[in-house]
Amino acid sequence: MANKCSQCDFKITSRNQLCDDYRDPKKAYGCPECGTFYILPTSAAPTKKQWLVYLTLGFTGGLISSLVQLNGYSRWWFWGYVLFTVTVFVVRYVKSKAVTLEASGYRATPNND
Repeated sequence: MANKCSQCDFKITSRNQLCDDYRDPKKAYGCPECGTFYILPTSAAPTKKQWLVYLTLGFTGGLISSLVQLNGYSRWWFWGYVLFTVTVFVVRYVKSKAVTLEASGYRATPNND
């Protein structure tokens, strides 16, 4: 995972990051070029809203599938819904991977040996 420093546009990776104190989140992830430290967002489990969206999408998919199979509706309804669902999941995945770094307020002098 690589992030770009908002102060100096340096690419911070897990191999070149600064870490003054791994137990303190304000001092655990810093830019080796300028010494600015950031707080990384934590990944969380899906919320109730996300579960509700997933269950609604699944229920609607089952409903459309049964309408196509039992009532003779066009298959384009089913494949259109599949395309819509895939698009929703891809957009949500891309949004979840976007990480914005929040400055922690802690700065250190980088040691460039």
